[in-house]
Amino acid sequence: MKLLIEERRKEIGDAFSFIFKPEEPVTWQAGQYALYKVPHDNPDSRGEIRIFTISSPPFQKKLMLTTHYLFEESSSFKRALFAKKVGDEVELVKIDGKFTINNDAQKLVFIAGGIGITPFHSILLELEKEKVGKDIILIYSNKDEEHIVFKDTLDNLARGYNRLNIKYIFSPQRADENLIKEIVPDIKERIFYISGPMRLVKAVEEALYQLEVVKENIKKDYFPGLNE
Repeated sequence: MKLLIEERRKEIGDAFSFIFKPEEPVTWQAGQYALYKVPHDNPDSRGEIRIFTISSPPFQKKLMLTTHYLFEESSSFKRALFAKKVGDEVELVKIDGKFTINNDAQKLVFIAGGIGITPFHSILLELEKEKVGKDIILIYSNKDEEHIVFKDTLDNLARGYNRLNIKYIFSPQRADENLIKEIVPDIKERIFYISGPMRLVKAVEEALYQLEVVKENIKKDYFPGLNE
């Protein structure tokens, strides 16, 4: 399916979003990802197709791709995507993924690192739209305050969604056992969702196991390197 580039905007730092209008209606669940194809000359070893979490909520009907872009250090795919203009097209190959919310779970913890905030951005906006009153703690890790993607949206959600508690943490602070235990006193009652670079996801997963969180209560979604 063809997607029309409707907007490209800078979020913060080297994070950018593309908003795509599909040629026909598309449905997805908040937290899922899309496979995009951008044909281009001399593709690198990863080819012309990439996976990106859909950072927009389903009710908005338009797909949003949010990613870091490091210009010449980026992959051939990203360079080809960023060479496109508003009105150009890319191809949607498919939508898939299981990093979605279980409707029965009422107490959740979202742990994000950097661009790993994208699925939570979609999920939180969709929950707010549907007025679903889940008890959510978001722990969002970044290098510093200048790298917080979607901060205005997240802060607005926290103000209007009184069961959302956001904790921003910055390097060298990490979402380790001590910090998680401090922020989440009712660990055994919650489902944990982890999203970000693979190193962060694995480290947080190990910390949760040390805190005796069972495997069934840990959901993971990791992102490749920034230059991919």
